[in-house]
Amino acid sequence: DLVIKVVADVPKQANVGKGAGGRAGSNATEPTPGQDGCRRKAIFAFQRVDDGEHFVLCFGMYVHEYGPGGSQQHIGRIYVECVDSVPLYGLERGEERQALLSGIVLSYFDYARSMGFRYAHVHVPPPTDENSHIFASRSLVVRLRASLHLAYWYKRLLVTARQNNIIMGYEVGQTGNMPNFPLSMLSPSELTAELAFRNADPRVLDQQTQRLMERVSQLQDRFFVICLQPTNSSIQLTPDTSPILPSSVAADRGEFVGVCVSQRLRFATLQQAKYATMVLVHRMTAEQQARLAAGAPGSLGAGGGG
Repeated sequence: DLVIKVVADVPKQANVGKGAGGRAGSNATEPTPGQDGCRRKAIFAFQRVDDGEHFVLCFGMYVHEYGPGGSQQHIGRIYVECVDSVPLYGLERGEERQALLSGIVLSYFDYARSMGFRYAHVHVPPPTDENSHIFASRSLVVRLRASLHLAYWYKRLLVTARQNNIIMGYEVGQTGNMPNFPLSMLSPSELTAELAFRNADPRVLDQQTQRLMERVSQLQDRFFVICLQPTNSSIQLTPDTSPILPSSVAADRGEFVGVCVSQRLRFATLQQAKYATMVLVHRMTAEQQARLAAGAPGSLGAGGGG
């Protein structure tokens, strides 16, 4: 069994707190609409384990949805900042996890299309970026292999989406050579990471890592522009009436990683994942209950934030 929840939904310009691992709500200011009309959402999936006795956090995705009120360059676009999952546990097979993750992402694209978004943008983070994760940092060699795998997975995913009429088509390319992929959607740190990757010197690496770096450097398909709607008609966005859902834990990916590091929460084993999930859910739920008690909308409980 799987439960998928939007655990945070905030305007991109909102103050979601500074400093990893701060107390829940310690920096809480009631958010106001972002200047660029963008809502940033954290979508987590929880998988049932131990014959249904526990749920563990198994998947995370951060998206930016550019609705009305922003610049013409961004309106009607979504940007998938990061997709990540925890390791396989127990008897779970790789193909089962792949099918699970593919279903979640395809369902999100279908939702975005139904809301009137025209384009979705995804990219394979540069392997030199040490901060491109949600659940656990990885060595350079692992990030290099993950880059190759992710590029292949995205292509396979989009072929499936096209065959099932979830999307109308897609184009691929490299950073800087895709006019329909506004680099202004990337954060300054992401742009810095792209520049660092472009200028990386593979000669300082061992031979095996050099070969992997060369393969990733030659990838022609690290950036994807996905067409969700016909391009010959005006953008008709359905208003997003779901309540703003702040979270000092999950609203910002860097904050979430910081909380996990400061609290020593890990997902390497099933036992670690159960404990980390319990701590994180308790903290997020307590924060939402405090907001509800104060009269603010939004909840992680049944029917809220989903």
